[in-house]
Formats: sequence, structure tokens, C-alpha cells
Amino acid sequence: MNFIRHSDLVQRAKKWLEKTHGNKFACGVVLAEYNSHADEIPDVIGFNAKHSILIECKVSRQDFKADKYKQHRHYTKKLGNYRYYLTLPNVACSADINNGWGLLYATDKRIIEVKESEYFGDDSVKAAEWAILYSMARRLNRRGLLAEIQKPLDSE
Repeated sequence: MNFIRHSDLVQRAKKWLEKTHGNKFACGVVLAEYNSHADEIPDVIGFNAKHSILIECKVSRQDFKADKYKQHRHYTKKLGNYRYYLTLPNVACSADINNGWGLLYATDKRIIEVKESEYFGDDSVKAAEWAILYSMARRLNRRGLLAEIQKPLDSE
């Protein structure tokens, strides 16, 4: 895998979080580059019944290194109980990361966890994610779909 676009990596991360078998972070709700009133637009964020997983995709070493200077990385309200960078194997290594984030590699066939993320469980995570979840619910409501999702699911 020599060249990959950022959008390709984002879609692979989204599909990986949606995968239900063999993925400890499988999520029922996954958003890619979702724009809300949160302080940042995450490349991919997934939610399951217990926690949230943020994935930032980096296709070049330069982009990876520049990430720590992004203004929203220094806000107190941050996204993700678990936070990961997703890169190609030649872009970053575990030793490059000292902020508690984990590292995922995208290979030709799969995504591999190289470094495990710390758990970020403070209230600031909840506050930042509230803006995203509220934005989703508000959009559903404005489109007349909120009543529909409140109906019981048929047995599957």
C-alpha cells in the first residue's frame, strides 16, 4: 500500500469501527468527519453502549507531526474515551506517541492495533461528545425522524 488518500483512510476507519466480529471497539453508531458545534471535527468517532472511540487519520509523517500543534488538541473538552491515530506503517511508530493515544496501522488487508490507547474517562469527554450527540438528535428531529426512532424495534 504505497499511496492512500485521507478520505480512503477515513472510510477504512469507519468500516473498522462498524465491524462487529473480532473488534473489541465495535460501535453501533459511527460518524465520519461529522460537523457539529463541537470544538473539533473528528475524522471518525464511534459510540457503543459503554464508551467512545476517536480515530484521527494521518497519511503523511508531516501531517502526523503537525497534529500536536492543532489548537483543538489543547482544549479541555476533548472527544473519545479511547483515542487513536490511524496511519500507514511507515508514517508513525509507538515511540512517537506520548500523549496517551494509541496507534493503529492500516495494512493492505486490515487494521492492526500497534499501541493501545489509555482510557480518557473524565467529564470533559462527556461534555464534548454531548454536542455531537445533540446535533445528531436535532437533525433527526428537524427531518421528522425522531418519532420514528422512538418506536420499538422489531425482533431481528
